[in-house]
Amino acid sequence: MKSPTARHPALTPLAQLLAMSLAALALPTQAQTAPATDAPKSADVVGLERVVTTASSGAKSKLRSSVSVTDVDQEVIRDYGAHTEAEVLLLIPGIRTDATAGPGGNANITVRGLPISSGGSKYVQLQEDGLPTVQFGDMNFGNNDYWTRFDNNVDSIQTLRGGSSSVFASHAPGAVINYISKTGKEQGGNVGITRGVNYNETRFDADYGGKLAPDLYFHVGGYYREGEGIRKTTSNALNGYQLKGNLTKEWNGGKGFVRVNFKLLDEHAPTTPQTFVNGTLSGNTIGGFSKAPGYDGTRDSQYSIYNSSMPSYNPSTRTLSQSSLVNGITSNMKSLGFEFHNELDNGITIDDKFRKSTNSGAFQAQFWNLMTLPNLLSGFGAGSTAKYYNGPGAGTAVTSANLGAGLVSQGAAINVQSPDMGTLFNDLSVNKTFKVDAVTLDAKAGWFHSRQNVVQTWAINERVVEAAPNGRVIDVYDASGAALTTAGLTGYNNQWGACCARDINAQFTTDATYLSLNAAAGDFDFDGGVRRETFKSNARYAGSKQVVGGVDLNGDGAITGAEKNVYVSDIANPGLSNYGISYTNYSFGVNYRLNKDASVFVRTSKGNRAIADRLLYSANIDPTTGQLTSGGKTAALAPVKQNEIGLKHRGNTEFGYYGVSATLFHSTTQEFDYDQTRQDNPALPNYQGPKLNVLGYKADGLELETSGGVGNFSLAFNLVYSKEQITQNLGSPGVIGKTPNGAPKVRFTISPRYTVGSFAIGATVRGQTSVYNDDANSSQVKGHYIVNAFANYDFGNGLTGAFNVGNLFDKVAPAGTAGMIAGSTTLVGAGMEPGRTMGVSLRYGF
Repeated sequence: MKSPTARHPALTPLAQLLAMSLAALALPTQAQTAPATDAPKSADVVGLERVVTTASSGAKSKLRSSVSVTDVDQEVIRDYGAHTEAEVLLLIPGIRTDATAGPGGNANITVRGLPISSGGSKYVQLQEDGLPTVQFGDMNFGNNDYWTRFDNNVDSIQTLRGGSSSVFASHAPGAVINYISKTGKEQGGNVGITRGVNYNETRFDADYGGKLAPDLYFHVGGYYREGEGIRKTTSNALNGYQLKGNLTKEWNGGKGFVRVNFKLLDEHAPTTPQTFVNGTLSGNTIGGFSKAPGYDGTRDSQYSIYNSSMPSYNPSTRTLSQSSLVNGITSNMKSLGFEFHNELDNGITIDDKFRKSTNSGAFQAQFWNLMTLPNLLSGFGAGSTAKYYNGPGAGTAVTSANLGAGLVSQGAAINVQSPDMGTLFNDLSVNKTFKVDAVTLDAKAGWFHSRQNVVQTWAINERVVEAAPNGRVIDVYDASGAALTTAGLTGYNNQWGACCARDINAQFTTDATYLSLNAAAGDFDFDGGVRRETFKSNARYAGSKQVVGGVDLNGDGAITGAEKNVYVSDIANPGLSNYGISYTNYSFGVNYRLNKDASVFVRTSKGNRAIADRLLYSANIDPTTGQLTSGGKTAALAPVKQNEIGLKHRGNTEFGYYGVSATLFHSTTQEFDYDQTRQDNPALPNYQGPKLNVLGYKADGLELETSGGVGNFSLAFNLVYSKEQITQNLGSPGVIGKTPNGAPKVRFTISPRYTVGSFAIGATVRGQTSVYNDDANSSQVKGHYIVNAFANYDFGNGLTGAFNVGNLFDKVAPAGTAGMIAGSTTLVGAGMEPGRTMGVSLRYGF
């Protein structure tokens, strides 16, 4: 999805609130929980005394750190009523994501103008307690948000943007988002239930922690949920649970501890990549959005009881089965880890974090490629016709008049199985603190090791279906009446230029040594570090080959329809990947404390992102030797440079208190882009590909977060301004100097909250300016804003109730880019903001 120019959304109803917010200097995402009404005026509303533990050299407060850090607490996320990880991440200033894919994940996540060229989270790492959930955020059908869930186990989410992430994390030069778990050192727990009022989902949450002895404590908790999710899918399309826990033993007077932790995640959840609405193209701007007749693009999905499964031909075992398409994203994760920490009397501190995870899953979903019926039939040849394969009217002719919503789809029906996406991580470091005259020095050396498995089988068909709430499967026939499809399939494993009969067995390892040095002298804090990484790829990968003459899959003695167009994995002639590359990252910063309530900092950094499975099948690897080709070393690495200067300040007036953090940034990157599933040229047969390019980007911008309060009223306001530009495009040099598609110049959140006794009400308004739909900037989508609201009541004795409303005004708006549907002048295809959702919850704390 690509973004338009700086056209601002109509915010007239919010103008007064925005003015109040600026006046109060109340900004950051609700990263800071609203202070209690009886809090002193010196309350640390922006958390400047909070210790930065994410991708940092040691325990140091935000006020003394030369990095941009945001904390988002449990209360803020509960009030917002987030349904997905993408919605949680929308609360973090600087992070850009589209909250449309669904509860299973598959969101595109980025920061500071770094591109989302291949989907997923290429430059942003999701962590749990300081270690990645998976090593690469943009693995094909294995993005990092597949394996991450927010629940009551999380104490807070700490995000470090840019800065020292280049030194203290691998393959995460953009940002590190760290889910920090409760440990039970503070005793207590919660049980709760949340039920959708106008959508079908029920969720149960529980957690508890406490001390077993003065130096022994634990925490355990999790959730279970079932239903459809916030879009209409099929019964029980959303189903699963997460269970997490840890046990901590302290010694050495509390200066040392060892912690054992575990996690079990077992869930399948629907994903909705695209829907459609009414819209108009006026000049170069798409707007005027409303719900289309027969289809609600803000609540309906591509799923139906009639299209919920398909025939699937395993390209490796050559077996035919029926594959579900409503499971969406299946995530199974079993992890066990430990953490060791000890501070010795000689000023040396030893830390080690370890985690081993057994991960498996699947991606089973129907993608839409929307068009009118005449447009569809024209692609099959003169005289072709269509009939309903199943459902009401099965066997009768399909016409434009009897289509449920007037559209059909000829898109990807995906069945990707991932039996092994397992990981192993270990991060060992040694700190030494010593003094030289009036200077305190802190030196840290460490070694990080990771192993990421990618074992997958791709079976991706092209299928024709009716695009409607109860959409049926459609078969197409030629002028003589011969079937061109079978159960809607135009072939087996034939999608995206016949890319998609794949068999992959890969392992990627990273070893990194790092060294940092901090110096504190008076009001100055200097820090810098270097990281030397070695990345290795060891893979066997089989591509697609067409079976000459087809395959009689149904055993009727004839080869018809989709049986004529069958692809399998060429497992007898696999390609190899067996190479290693080494590179160096660095980051240097200076922080100066102006006084006890303010500081300024500057920092420069360079980090690299090695390309993992997305480099396979490309010409950058010699498939015979497994080594990189002549240009492969450049393609295998994406360098990111960032410069930033920031201010952090808190204060109080006779009216109340406030806090503000502001960072100016400049970022650049260059990358080789290879993505078989995102074709750019529909003029080529079957969107022939893959998409190959060399791209460069730069961005200049401002991240602003503020928070403050007056009496019972508190307000948080976040704003990100980012001027982004394409600096290189080998395939389309004409777009150099243009704005990347999908990138708004301005994004913001405004979060007021008012408390009266036991009752609290509030809202979060999030919005963005317009985005371009393509890199050529030929058209754009208007900006928009969405309002989420909540009301909470404390009944006493630990019992609280809440009512949350998402998209309060039921606005119809694309979350990012959009396009007119082929053959139509009134319908627009896009990833849409979900419609109004209402949920109630009861929670008991003890």
